[in-house]
Amino acid sequence: MKRTAFKVFLFIGAISMIVMSVHYFQSDSAGILKRKEIANSFWYLLTFRTHIFLGLVAISIGPFQFLKKIRYNYKTGHKVAGYIYTMSVLLSGLSGLIIAQFAMGGWKTTIGFSMLSLTWLYTTIKAINSIRGGNILNHKKWMFFSYGLTFAAITQRTLLLIPLLTETPFIPIYQLSAWLPWLLNLSIAYCLYKHSFIKK
Repeated sequence: MKRTAFKVFLFIGAISMIVMSVHYFQSDSAGILKRKEIANSFWYLLTFRTHIFLGLVAISIGPFQFLKKIRYNYKTGHKVAGYIYTMSVLLSGLSGLIIAQFAMGGWKTTIGFSMLSLTWLYTTIKAINSIRGGNILNHKKWMFFSYGLTFAAITQRTLLLIPLLTETPFIPIYQLSAWLPWLLNLSIAYCLYKHSFIKK
């Protein structure tokens, strides 16, 4: 029951993230883009949208990879989806690392988002190296961490509802959102793994 609820939660989160991100492809000044002068640059907008789009691909694929029936009954499909997820994370992570250098909120935000991108890349590469080495359990563990970091985008959007719905200043919450979501998600992923949530 808990596993089913967890998977439903992942699917709902993925769908909600797609809905919340559509506006970034409809306007050049949507969301946080309207707060940045550099968003007027074609290369930045392209890099930003690459990060968002491929991040959405990774978020959308992730929940299916946790379905045991797909993993065992459709191994080729699981493998192909894994490759698409991996390439999406690698390209989204690299583009995220680039745009992190121009993040609002100064060095605190830049370092936070940069660390997120690097950790995201690291966990995903570790997952791929593990399965190539035939270590399935280790692969599951690192992919769980990887998707936890992918899901941090949803946790961040949830946190940013605070200044949107209240009179709380935006920048302090935005600085916090560069650190708290991914550290929290990584901690949750570790706890779930530690308690044998994905070892079976």
